[in-house]
Amino acid sequence: MKLSTVLLSLTCVLEKHTHAFGIPSPFQPQNAFARDTSRSAKYGPPDDAEIQDMASVAPTAEQKEKFASIFNQVMECEVREHLPSILTSNIDLLVQLRGEAGVNLIHEQVAKVEATGDEEMIQRAHAAVEYIVYFLEAFVSEAKVLDDNNKQLLGKILKCMTAEEDDGSSLSKQEKLDALMKEEKENFTAGFLRHLEGECTRISNAKKMDKETTKLLEVMRMIQTRILEELGQDLGEGAQVLGQLLGYDSTDERMAVLDAGLKVRGKEFALELKAMTEEALQGFQNVPGGAEPGLVAIIKEVDSRIQEFIASK
Repeated sequence: MKLSTVLLSLTCVLEKHTHAFGIPSPFQPQNAFARDTSRSAKYGPPDDAEIQDMASVAPTAEQKEKFASIFNQVMECEVREHLPSILTSNIDLLVQLRGEAGVNLIHEQVAKVEATGDEEMIQRAHAAVEYIVYFLEAFVSEAKVLDDNNKQLLGKILKCMTAEEDDGSSLSKQEKLDALMKEEKENFTAGFLRHLEGECTRISNAKKMDKETTKLLEVMRMIQTRILEELGQDLGEGAQVLGQLLGYDSTDERMAVLDAGLKVRGKEFALELKAMTEEALQGFQNVPGGAEPGLVAIIKEVDSRIQEFIASK
């Protein structure tokens, strides 16, 4: 496959990639929900000016350096099975470097290799580009499905929250919401919480906040609180809880679920969990070469929050 064809494909993939995550594309300054007019008015899309600002941001020197490192890792990798982990662990950067920014960085890296005249390395560089395109296509496809599911779930909850009380049902609005929360609990994933927080942020940052927009934001925050309370009630025991909390990428999400769990389960549960975090932190000190810093930071964060809860009782 010619490199120009691959790069054209990469451009298309990166544009689809931005839409899959609700990120405005630099190629089409339109709201992220334009494909679904039934919900576009409800979610409070950003202004065009805001989208243009996002699209015009050029990669930083740090981003360029990191991308060059990723590209070299892919190009020099001898075991194909290791390739997905290289890109997955750096997916946040690939999301940020969207559209023309990503394509230009690819051009730069390939040009550097071609300048060496080393045919083997040139072939590796072209193969690296093809693999990155292949990976992003697969990733975007999966992300699109998850994004659509998150939108549908949020729309379902919004409909329940805003439905008229007198709809012929014997159940009250609160009873319907409680039933829906129980029914959908397994779908309240870390990804869905990020989607919900993203919508709240999008609405709160809108330049035009009228009465309806303000009311929508209040409803969204109520949904967020209700879901966190539901998740807090379902926390497991001991180490199982730590595993659940580690599943959240956002500190705010992690702490909100922990706070809800502690509130529901009480001081005895907090003491039990505190003993486990202390044991984990002690164990990290005995790991040859040291434990993964990010993991240590999260456990310390959880440990500190539990101590605050215990001290308040």
